Amino acid sequence: MLLLLITLPLWIWRFWRTPKYRGTLASRLGRDAQRLSQSFGDRPLIWLHAVSVGEAMAAQSLCAALKQRYPDHALLLSTVTKTGRQVVREKIPQADAHMFLPLDLPCITGPVARTLRPQLFIVMETELWPNLFAALGAINTPIIVVNGRLSPGSFKNYSRARWAMRAFLRPVTLMAMQSEMDAERMRAIGGDPARVRDLGNIKYDQALKQPSDADWAQLTARIGALDALGALFMAASTHPSEEAHALDAFAMLQAERPQLRLILAPRHPERCDEVAALVQEAGFDLLRLSQAQGQWRETVLLVDQVGWLTRLYKLAQAVFMGGSLIPHGGQNMLEPAAWAVPTLYGPHTSNFKGVSQQLDESGGAFRIQAPAELAPRLAELLDDAALRQRMGAAARDVVERNAGALERVMAVIEEIHPHG
Repeated sequence: MLLLLITLPLWIWRFWRTPKYRGTLASRLGRDAQRLSQSFGDRPLIWLHAVSVGEAMAAQSLCAALKQRYPDHALLLSTVTKTGRQVVREKIPQADAHMFLPLDLPCITGPVARTLRPQLFIVMETELWPNLFAALGAINTPIIVVNGRLSPGSFKNYSRARWAMRAFLRPVTLMAMQSEMDAERMRAIGGDPARVRDLGNIKYDQALKQPSDADWAQLTARIGALDALGALFMAASTHPSEEAHALDAFAMLQAERPQLRLILAPRHPERCDEVAALVQEAGFDLLRLSQAQGQWRETVLLVDQVGWLTRLYKLAQAVFMGGSLIPHGGQNMLEPAAWAVPTLYGPHTSNFKGVSQQLDESGGAFRIQAPAELAPRLAELLDDAALRQRMGAAARDVVERNAGALERVMAVIEEIHPHG
């Protein structure tokens, strides 16, 4: 309680000042737990945590599989961000409810855990919450880390506290890691070797999931006939400074290809006003996807809402994947690869090290070392249909060869939580 009193002003200031957290403090203090518990009634509960958009998108197929295997269970999803909540509401119909993850303080996580009493807690990737894990362990709730990974930076930081990590990880029943390297790192920081397994990356499985007919109809209603859009370059999940590089490359390409258009999708939609100003300064007219009413005539389509990228990738002749020209670690390049669309990315892909390495080796992507390489590489792809086809086929093959993690994950979940 003393820690809460000391840090509470900081939390309140943060949630008031930061748009993606504003208005969520009551939920993070555990105020939703009692209401949710009552709404679930006597149904056993599975609680799945996905920190934000990427993790929630990756959890879609897992949630569908969980509902199919445990139809009588309630499924609660928690996120940290509002955009994550939006993905849950729009893309995961299997979720019975959403809440924001409670602050990781014992005086909050303990009551929340005891009130909800989940039969199973699943956390996507490697979101490690010591007090929440301890609270769930105290009521004997199995905890499963799914699609776990440890970046070099995270591994280095956790290694410094190896003396504490073994006790911190003790309540975790299973750590299902994306690769053997991730599994080795988890064991090295204190994970019980008997509880750490390399089960693969379920994002390969999710990338192969096809949008529904209703999804395609929704996109057509926004931007018009999809087979009449012409040549498109897409810059996806971009971060600050990357939009300017993408616009510079696009300007050079369009000078010789006046029919070429750009789909620009910032990683964080709350930056769209800032990005729109960059587009206008570059001299291009733009249409915001949220304002599209059946036809896209403008040069640039600005994707200012979440949940559209899976469909938009299919329309592009080439995709630049953001978070890779800056030391962020890169964003998910599997979805364009699954559509057999050649992908370009920068040198910083530690978040998807295995994926990017396989795409590099297969010839399914171009890795560039500097922004100046973006335009010439794109020109190669736009002007050579045979090259696009070869690279796209190689990229798709990478995704198909690595699918299957979802089935392995569900098998171990059923071992831990047998049902019927």
